[in-house]
Amino acid sequence: MQFRSRRHLGAATIAGALGGLIGAWVKLGWEVPWQSQPPGRIPEPMAIGSMFTHASTPVWESFVVYFCLSILSGVVYGALVEFFPIVALGTGVAFGLAIWIGAHEIIMPLLHLTPPPWQLMPIEQASEFFGYALWGWAIGVFVAYYRARIAPRKRADDRPAVSVNAPLPVPESVSVF
Repeated sequence: MQFRSRRHLGAATIAGALGGLIGAWVKLGWEVPWQSQPPGRIPEPMAIGSMFTHASTPVWESFVVYFCLSILSGVVYGALVEFFPIVALGTGVAFGLAIWIGAHEIIMPLLHLTPPPWQLMPIEQASEFFGYALWGWAIGVFVAYYRARIAPRKRADDRPAVSVNAPLPVPESVSVF
């Protein structure tokens, strides 16, 4: 009997790239009403762009950086979920919070792109926390939905361990009425 992998890395990465694009729009929409950065501080995508160009970065270039990082993160999420279904915990919320911790709490302060976390305002921390949770959730929902549409699984037991559409099991001993 020949073993054929049920993983579809191509479908997962396409769904992840599209999910990253949607997630970028979701997070951008989240940040508009939550203008939490103090005046005078350079936004992170502009700071990342100027790190490579050593010059002031135009707004459009910062959006390119912003969307490219989100799409890349979506591709990574899609690929990881295909091999490690636990990554989909919370339908992407855990992934979004892991990226927040890694990017905003560790890497960006080490690169001096942002102040250390203990120097940030609580409203800024809350905005980033919930913004990344929402961003990860948007990617997770999109990947789960479109991964199933691009390359549907053939058998009932061919589902991932974590599913968005899985019904909750109801024990027989529990009465509804």
